[in-house]
Amino acid sequence: MKFAAIKGQMGIWRYYVSSLTFEDIAKYVSPITKEISNSDSYANLLQRAITDNVSNITNYLLFQPERLFNSLVLALYDGNPEWAELDVNVEDYSTFSVGVLELSGDEIIFPVDGQHRVAGIKEAIKKNPELANEKVPIILIGHENSFEGKQRTRRLFSTLNRRAKRVKDNEIIALDEDDVVAIVTRDIAETHRLFEGDKLIDCATKNVPSSNNIAFTSILTLYEINKIVYSQICTEKGKNKSWQEKYLLYRPSDEEVQEFSSKICVFWDLFVDNIGVIKQYVNLSEEEIREKGYRSSDGGNLLFRPIALSQFVLAIFEYKNRLGVSLKDAIIQLGSIPMDINKKPWKNILWLEERNTINGRVRKKELMSLMLFLACESLLSKKEKDELINYILSLRDMDESGYDDIVEQLRNV
Repeated sequence: MKFAAIKGQMGIWRYYVSSLTFEDIAKYVSPITKEISNSDSYANLLQRAITDNVSNITNYLLFQPERLFNSLVLALYDGNPEWAELDVNVEDYSTFSVGVLELSGDEIIFPVDGQHRVAGIKEAIKKNPELANEKVPIILIGHENSFEGKQRTRRLFSTLNRRAKRVKDNEIIALDEDDVVAIVTRDIAETHRLFEGDKLIDCATKNVPSSNNIAFTSILTLYEINKIVYSQICTEKGKNKSWQEKYLLYRPSDEEVQEFSSKICVFWDLFVDNIGVIKQYVNLSEEEIREKGYRSSDGGNLLFRPIALSQFVLAIFEYKNRLGVSLKDAIIQLGSIPMDINKKPWKNILWLEERNTINGRVRKKELMSLMLFLACESLLSKKEKDELINYILSLRDMDESGYDDIVEQLRNV
């Protein structure tokens, strides 16, 4: 096998940059076995880890016409590779770094970075042989099958796979052109009145600092909630989880994107128009918002805390679906529950009074159940009600004899 390549060196590594067809990858690139370890169990562990993401990559190759991979890093040893340099001269530029690399066929090649992509390529051309002539960029390095060589290659494997910086979730939302919820989230963030100006914070976590008195929520929380609404829309259309996940990986048609965007915008319009505190919030100046203290070191409003907001939206749809009412009616009813988190029933459940902080360990399921209880007690099954009350008892260090007292306190709230 001969292929054109560019030779280079970085640190101790001499490398060759080229490309191989999918068919070549399937034919010549082996899985990791014992090339970087003397232990069969370690090699098997690596291989099991690789299988987790292969189906997603295979589907990407099969269904995404704009597919492109970054370079695979392939290690090579044994055989008799030969390098033939070419003297390249173009006007005043000359180089001997370009040439032809020839492999005898006896070499062993394995991936140091790109194990999932290699496995995905192999699966993809089994399902669609027409992909066989597509090419993927490669960086080829030499591997010495000795103790020191294995150690050196292991270090490179670790560096490329463990220390590479993961793209942050908020950056993915800002850039993803396939995930329909990310696309809609960007559109809503730019156009909806609830998120204009500084009302939406772009940060790497869902949480909004207590010191931020202006923002309604974070971009990650907005994405999470839009995903909840998206799932509800899909369910109403009779689409299962597998179908829903497809549109998070592969961009639907522009018409479908617009349909989801319009329906999710309807949700946010109803949310603003039918919850008093939100309707008030969007019409205030920044100075007036600060004075209201929707989010403060003393607590503030339930809906301005991401952990509560997501469960509140889930509760809206639970209420709607269980009672068969309109989305507007569900929002109105849930919007009438107590909202001050430093008061009952949220105090010492969601809001830790002694620390003046959100209870980050609050169980989300019971948080949503409490919202439903406050909106309509009869919505909860006996099991859900028991779990909720017993959870509150455990937080307050009370035994079962306090069950009825807790129920009565919640009813009074």
